[in-house]
Amino acid sequence: MKCLWLTRKYPRPTNSGELIYSNGLIRSFAATGVELTVLAHDNDELPVGDGSEASSHVDEDSVEWRLGAPGLGGRFASLFTKFPSDSWRLKNGGPEKALEEALKTENWDAIIIDHAAIGWALDAIQAHQSRANGEDPVLVYVSHNHEAKIRREIAKNSNDPLPKKLALQYDAEKYARQEDRLCREVDLVTAITEAEVEAYRQNFPDQRYISLTPGYDGPIHRDRPITDEIPRRVVMSGSFEWIAKRLNLELFLEKAAKPFADAGIELQIVGKTEETFRQEMIQRFPDVDFVGRVPEMEPYLLNSRMGLIVEEFGGGFKLKTLEYIFHGLPLAGLFHAVEGLPLSSPDDILLTDDTSSLIKAVSEVIDDFDRLNEMRRHSIEVCEASFRWEDRGRKLFEEIRELRSVVLAG
Repeated sequence: MKCLWLTRKYPRPTNSGELIYSNGLIRSFAATGVELTVLAHDNDELPVGDGSEASSHVDEDSVEWRLGAPGLGGRFASLFTKFPSDSWRLKNGGPEKALEEALKTENWDAIIIDHAAIGWALDAIQAHQSRANGEDPVLVYVSHNHEAKIRREIAKNSNDPLPKKLALQYDAEKYARQEDRLCREVDLVTAITEAEVEAYRQNFPDQRYISLTPGYDGPIHRDRPITDEIPRRVVMSGSFEWIAKRLNLELFLEKAAKPFADAGIELQIVGKTEETFRQEMIQRFPDVDFVGRVPEMEPYLLNSRMGLIVEEFGGGFKLKTLEYIFHGLPLAGLFHAVEGLPLSSPDDILLTDDTSSLIKAVSEVIDDFDRLNEMRRHSIEVCEASFRWEDRGRKLFEEIRELRSVVLAG
């Protein structure tokens, strides 16, 4: 089976949840034996191409990457197009031309659109289908979030000046229209949790769906004990470059920074972000240890007593939950921020309805080493067999193969 996969950028190094998810799906899908070509921008942090708008790279999984320029253009021009700003930037700089060439010169059994921002590709794909002879490829939309919902929440919660807030609202509606079109016109939609499948199904009940929760292929620290030698510290990791992540972080710190400090609990924030934002947070919340970007998360996860999942909006599966669990770190968070985990509160995970209740609950268990160690042990036992990337790639392959057989039979 010859497949074309379109994604945002070459996903290595995998230093954000979005890149971890795309990388895991691409590698596990390639492992099923398909002939896989991926179109994307090169990685701006560690390029593997020659820096042009048309370079190539074959990785260790025999996946052929056709790569656009590492840098992306500006967002402003997107205001005068039908495309959301992310889509406008991603289609330019090589990928749009590479897609046209791939459609014109090669036949594909399946085309996978990885992320709603790649919805720019649908016009070219459908135009080619209307001209082509033979069977159309199976079209798949791999969603990372319910974009209509999250983009509208970003615009609503933004503290930006009115002109930028209006631009965010306009962009959110374009994102929503693009996502709706994908859900309406492809053959298969994948979602990151069953809850998001159901959210899509409300508007598109006749679509075909599968849930592809993330996998995990990193180290597992089964025997990492939590003792009084570990600081009274809770950690919140992630990539804080996207506006939604920054808004969620600010909302949480406004409510939690001082209460955690008053309880003698250190709150540590670790992850990729702009230095100007990090310095702003340090000034606003001096009681918080805002570490910022680090080469490796592992030392910080192993030197904390609990990991936090506290996003107030956004939904979806937070990939950092698996890093917490498999590094032997008990989880604490808000009920609506945690989806897709086979864990029960309060036995395996500590969940509450609001931030003040969460701080109180964390304060009550932070020195209970028997409880913390039981939580971490049981979480690993429950999750170890449930989050394997190879299962996700195989599930996607089998679904596409079934759809392909229907096309050929029809």
